[in-house]
Amino acid sequence: MPRVSPGGLGPFLRNVRLVARREYRVRVRSRAFVLSTLLLAAVAVGTGLVPILVRSMDRNAVVRLAVHADDAALQALAIRSLDTVLNGRTQIDPTTRQAWAIDPAADVPAARARVVQGDLAGLLLVGRDAEGTPSFEYVTNAPPGGRQVILMRLATLAVAVNDRVGTVAGLVGDFRVTAADPAAPVQPLEADSASRAILATILVILVFITSVTYGMWVATSVAEEKGSRVMEVMLNAATTGELLGGKVLGVGAAGLTQYTAIVVPAVAALVLQGPLAQLLLGDGAADDGPLVGLTGGILVAFAVFFLLGFALSALLYAAAGSLVSRQEDVQQVALPMLLLSFGGYIAAAIATGSPDAPWVAPLSLVPFFSPYLMLVRLMTGHVSAAEVAIAILLLLVAIAAALWLAIRVYRAGVLLYGQRPTLGTVIAAARGRR
Repeated sequence: MPRVSPGGLGPFLRNVRLVARREYRVRVRSRAFVLSTLLLAAVAVGTGLVPILVRSMDRNAVVRLAVHADDAALQALAIRSLDTVLNGRTQIDPTTRQAWAIDPAADVPAARARVVQGDLAGLLLVGRDAEGTPSFEYVTNAPPGGRQVILMRLATLAVAVNDRVGTVAGLVGDFRVTAADPAAPVQPLEADSASRAILATILVILVFITSVTYGMWVATSVAEEKGSRVMEVMLNAATTGELLGGKVLGVGAAGLTQYTAIVVPAVAALVLQGPLAQLLLGDGAADDGPLVGLTGGILVAFAVFFLLGFALSALLYAAAGSLVSRQEDVQQVALPMLLLSFGGYIAAAIATGSPDAPWVAPLSLVPFFSPYLMLVRLMTGHVSAAEVAIAILLLLVAIAAALWLAIRVYRAGVLLYGQRPTLGTVIAAARGRR
């Protein structure tokens, strides 16, 4: 724990507040802060507009289907009817411009395997029941309530109508949806899944950029004040614990200011998403809803993991900055923290494509990785409230340990001038031998 000023807790908090206020003012008034805030706000606005882009791309996609029937005439009728409905004038979904490639399938097991692999969007099996009424089985990876399945269910009506024109009763016998891989979990809607993955990626990028940027601010500030001998003057008025706490709090407050500037335009983009979708994509497009997963809970989780992750890294960055006297040496001593942040970012990028991989859950509890991986799991995977609580608890424990270590290194490091940082220097400083 930090050493409290001789005057008690009151002077300690006052000095921490003074150092934090100075650090905050210096940061928010800098050109780098203003430019980075504007850039991140633009990214946030783009996040709110992602669903419109996803829907626009989805409308221009090619959906490949296979059709099989033991009766060759029925198979040809099914392909012709589906093509007319899905691609022709009688298109049942006029708001979409999707192209449907419909081909016959002679080998059903091979077609099923292609569906599992993702080469085919679905396999339609057409047959007849005991009364001769056309029946259908649609094998797909798509969710039963997704747009693709709904369109196929409606399109099969055309097959039945063309097969039995004039019949009203018993027009369609049966329509079943079969999972291509019964052991796999039910997949979310295609557009929903894409939106969640993109949103998770953007949140991880924001955490990575802000963590590295703010951490380097702390380290550079310490090295700058140490090199200009300002540190010696400040140590006469405040303890090392007060300086360390003030710097971390000051930069953290600047981060919260930037976070607010990011969230406000993002929320505005979500509010305007419906009208913009209707304007750009036509009537009915506004009914698809906002960006899936961008909820108040996710924003709170982002804030919590952002702040805790920053506190953990900032303490270590401050300790590292105290070991050098020149700004040119900051990157050298900050390299281990940079590698940890980069490792968390890479792990999150991989986990976005496979959030339920066996290694993701345990690694998402590790303090240096949890700010990245836990956000990915919350957005695209499956995570319990207990796991989130454990990750936060472990982060708090890691912050306490980092605070103890940072104060020891900081106290010894601020007095080291003109020495190049080495592993021995760091170990000696941590043990308090210098």
